[in-house]
Amino acid sequence: MTDQERVRIFDSQGEAYKQAFQVFLDHTDQKRNAKGWLQQVVDRLPARKVFIDAGAGNGELARTFAPAFERTIAIEPNAYLLKQLQQAVPLAEAIGQSIMTARPPAPGDLVLCSHTFYYIPAEDWFAHLERLVSWMSPTGVTIVVLQHRESGCMNMLHHFLGHRFELRRTAETFRTKHGDRYDVVTTLDHAHVTTPDLARTYAVAEFMLNLLDMKHAPARRDVEAYLQAHFASAEGGYRIPVHQDFLEIRAKTPAAEA
Repeated sequence: MTDQERVRIFDSQGEAYKQAFQVFLDHTDQKRNAKGWLQQVVDRLPARKVFIDAGAGNGELARTFAPAFERTIAIEPNAYLLKQLQQAVPLAEAIGQSIMTARPPAPGDLVLCSHTFYYIPAEDWFAHLERLVSWMSPTGVTIVVLQHRESGCMNMLHHFLGHRFELRRTAETFRTKHGDRYDVVTTLDHAHVTTPDLARTYAVAEFMLNLLDMKHAPARRDVEAYLQAHFASAEGGYRIPVHQDFLEIRAKTPAAEA
């Protein structure tokens, strides 16, 4: 490693990005925890006609929950991920457009947007949230999932790149404008990335740092030093907190409004 070696800047459709993302998936309980949390929500829905997965990615969550619904509509503008989605959930109605341009053909009893807002400019989050809620059936729920602003991962992004993702602020803005019509609740769910060595921990850190559009990538040695100082486990290996916020929005019932 040279003194000048820096964190790579990935093309979201490139092979390096795919490999780093896979290392993350192989070593985190984030997806498993999310599925367990969402399953409880699905089990309580009064109707399960339509599931809309906005920013469906490779179709992992769509494939998990599609069997519980009569119809699944999956929205994914990334061509590479859209192809994987269509292979993973062939019966889903796939829409290769962004959230703001897509027009789902039916209202969703579950409208899910999981870990997608990273790729949307923060000033556009509120408009996207309103758009998602507009797709919801009268008895449905809209759920947005994003890492909690104080998770270990977000602290690392802030340390190196000076930025955090703040879902709760957008939730509060929505509550202020629409709180007379909707119940708005945010729940924290704990999750971690657990890796056996520095090489895989660094691969995860590279993937996470690429959540932002880096103009000046940090030096590899500085990132490795940060990982060692903040995430090395006394039992060996590394453990990065990647806690998630689950934002739930439902229409208020007449009884609740009264």
